[in-house]
Amino acid sequence: MKALVLEDKEKVVYKDVPKPECPKDGILLKIDVVGLCGSDVRTYSSGVNGLDFPFILGHENIGIIEEIGEDVEGYKVGERVIVNPVIPCGNCYYCEKGMQNLCSTRLTYGHHLHGGFAEYMLIPGIGVQRGQILKIPEGVKSEDMVVVELLSSVVNSQELVNVTLGDTVVIIGAGPLGCLHSEIARLRGAKNIIMANRSEARLEKSKPFSGTHSVNTSKENLKEKVMEITDGMGADVVINATPASKTIEDGIHLLRKQGKLLIFGGLPKDNPNINLDGNLLHYSEIQVIGGFSTTPDSFRKAFEVVAKGMINAELVSHILPLKDMEKGVKMLKSGEALKVVLKP
Repeated sequence: MKALVLEDKEKVVYKDVPKPECPKDGILLKIDVVGLCGSDVRTYSSGVNGLDFPFILGHENIGIIEEIGEDVEGYKVGERVIVNPVIPCGNCYYCEKGMQNLCSTRLTYGHHLHGGFAEYMLIPGIGVQRGQILKIPEGVKSEDMVVVELLSSVVNSQELVNVTLGDTVVIIGAGPLGCLHSEIARLRGAKNIIMANRSEARLEKSKPFSGTHSVNTSKENLKEKVMEITDGMGADVVINATPASKTIEDGIHLLRKQGKLLIFGGLPKDNPNINLDGNLLHYSEIQVIGGFSTTPDSFRKAFEVVAKGMINAELVSHILPLKDMEKGVKMLKSGEALKVVLKP
């Protein structure tokens, strides 16, 4: 089969590799589409701890069941499915508490297991047993379903900060994740959803989604705009969906008393530190909360939201052949593309 193999940092080769053999407890998928995620771009550019080259990336996978192991029940050849990329151990403290995203021995497609940047992808027995494969209803586009993994992280994180009816939510970063945050904030009942970005092009791309206000931070003072919209109160929730420490540091000054700051985007490895006003946190009872990855529960919720058409999931701006992955990386880095999908 053809696959896009990451052989070293910034070195991918489109080549023939052996097609996976389906074990008796596994399922073999023929990849329909696979999302090119920001984490794929970071891994391509910088590598990641625990990943050995050569490797096949791709964790936002939609596929058609090609082969089913003899011990597997409940699936049929030809069914179109989505794969939850995170396989938790199921036995540790965090798994038992429903925080499977924090499981230290979890496995992830495109990191620990070969992913979907290939014509075929194997779901091993543990993935089948843990219910990682969900059947996609007829009439739902694969290009929409490919955002479910991203959306599930958003669902998980907004539950942590409890966005609720009537809230004012500021979303810093108008990329794919920021757009999905605006959709889920609207679904949860937020009244004001303020999209902030320093790129006018990004803000334009975000307008079909659920933001009620747009602020170009290269031209306007974000704090002044937030205070104007909230009559001087400040936001209930600020979501930092961009990998920049300054936006986190500035974000706490946009909040009302007892407001919540969600750190959703990871920071660069060489500069992960932030400086926060401790007195503001103390006297205004500000909460700073990290949000990371997905749980089986949040993945299923995100799946239902997209499958039932409850949000605008049309994030995909470009569909490219798998072999053109590096072109997609450049388009994402430049901001030309909002969301790129690859097709083997």
